Amino acid sequence: MKKIPLDKRVWPGVVVLAIFMILGRVLHIPHVVPAIALLVVVHLLFFRDPRREPPREQGLLSPADGTVVKVDEIFEDRFLHEQAVRIRIFLSVFDVHTTRAPLAGIIKYQNYVKGKFLNALRKDAFDHNESNWIGIENRARRVLVRQLTGAIARRIYSDVVIGQVMGRGEKLGVICYGSGVEVYISRRMFRANVRVGQHVSGGATILGTWNEES
Repeated sequence: MKKIPLDKRVWPGVVVLAIFMILGRVLHIPHVVPAIALLVVVHLLFFRDPRREPPREQGLLSPADGTVVKVDEIFEDRFLHEQAVRIRIFLSVFDVHTTRAPLAGIIKYQNYVKGKFLNALRKDAFDHNESNWIGIENRARRVLVRQLTGAIARRIYSDVVIGQVMGRGEKLGVICYGSGVEVYISRRMFRANVRVGQHVSGGATILGTWNEES
């Protein structure tokens, strides 16, 4: 049987669920054990951390698994300080929640912002929810990734520090349960080729291409 790679943060939840399962058996509470066993399976699936081999095709990789819910343009004033293409990805509880570097480079910016825990499907969730911003630089190319919490997602784990060198598609961190990810790229350097409604895979799907002059 092929082993499924799991993020190390899976185990505290497994221990808690196992304790409840044992209590259910001791107290002879009907249906508790199978219900919790199902939760354990869902929990394990959520913390999947599959190894991804980036495609040879050049271009910006998706930072996360999920469904593209918006592609637009906005002035990004945290890290890029210019007009940017913004690609917004919604992660359901069934998606892998590992966040990956969309390009190789150096971590130049990181900022954790406290906020609300609204359902990530709400239009205002991306404006108000708690999030972690990570800026990556590779010479002239700069990208900003935003990890976002949701109604169920209550914690973001970042596995990188400023100054760290990242390979293309390497792990940035994990978001717990349903949530969202945004990526911002300079409009003058980038052309998106994904559409709203498209499902993307972190570290595998090409979101768009760099302009030749970049």
